[in-house]
Amino acid sequence: MSVQSEKSLLIDLLQNINDISLLKKVKSFVMAEIEPNNLTQNQKNELDKRIENHYQNSDSSCDAFEFLDNLKAKYEL
Repeated sequence: MSVQSEKSLLIDLLQNINDISLLKKVKSFVMAEIEPNNLTQNQKNELDKRIENHYQNSDSSCDAFEFLDNLKAKYEL
């Protein structure tokens, strides 16, 4: 199902809800999901380390689709 179809279905469902507490719960959930997550300092340091490693070893990169195919094969997905 497309994203637009999913949105339309959700809007239709929400329009038929008459319980304000349920609507507030749905709103809270959605707002929490779209809030940006803040990274810890350790996570930022790890990302910086990985970026630096990538710049130093840029020839070690591979095609994203090749990488995904390798993962699928490795884990028999």
